[in-house]
Amino acid sequence: MLLAIDVGNTNITFGLFDEKKLVKQWRCLTVSLRVPSSKFLVTRVIICSVVPSLDQRLKTKVQRLFGIKPFFVTAENITGIKVKIKNKTEVGADRVVDALAAYEIYGGPCVVVDFGTATTFDVVTAQGEYIGGAIAPGIALARDALYNQTAKLPKVDIKAPKNVIGKDTVSAMQSGLVYGYVAMVEGMLQRIKCQMKVIATGGYAPLICKYTDAIDCVDQDLTLKGLRLAGESLSR
Repeated sequence: MLLAIDVGNTNITFGLFDEKKLVKQWRCLTVSLRVPSSKFLVTRVIICSVVPSLDQRLKTKVQRLFGIKPFFVTAENITGIKVKIKNKTEVGADRVVDALAAYEIYGGPCVVVDFGTATTFDVVTAQGEYIGGAIAPGIALARDALYNQTAKLPKVDIKAPKNVIGKDTVSAMQSGLVYGYVAMVEGMLQRIKCQMKVIATGGYAPLICKYTDAIDCVDQDLTLKGLRLAGESLSR
């Protein structure tokens, strides 16, 4: 079985695949770095990480638990998609893994919008070429910045208020966060896409996509699926 590990700035997501089927998922906070043991026979481990400071510790834990040396996917070594960026070391592994999954599963050209710690837009051509994208602060980062950098604004739950025009501070902030991000996503996609499919992923994808028709589909397991595809190409 293949264990796919997606190391993000906030969470680490683990996915166990039996061939093409995702049979189990786990998640932990990145700061805790808990690698779950499994009763299943893990024969391959593939990782994409955007937290380089954790890579060696994660490698050690994987080798101790499973007796396997994990493979770390990067924009420089990924197969199945062509990364057309001059400095590939600058591109997050999760972005190219998402791009691979989107192209293989949904076809190209396409745009992937990932609502994670950052909100990223990544573009893949009809020929399977990753050509770049855009990065904006994630919605939770924006919420936390409002709370931490102001004297009077509270820390609010990220959810849509009943009206765009907030009648109090909390609903006004929620409107700016949710509907503001909806408008940002719609505006960015208008500037980016030319009859492209748009696939959304990440924790806040269902919330934001509920209020826009600019997204064609939501796939919460896109990164894990991309890791599986990258693992398949390595074993050929």
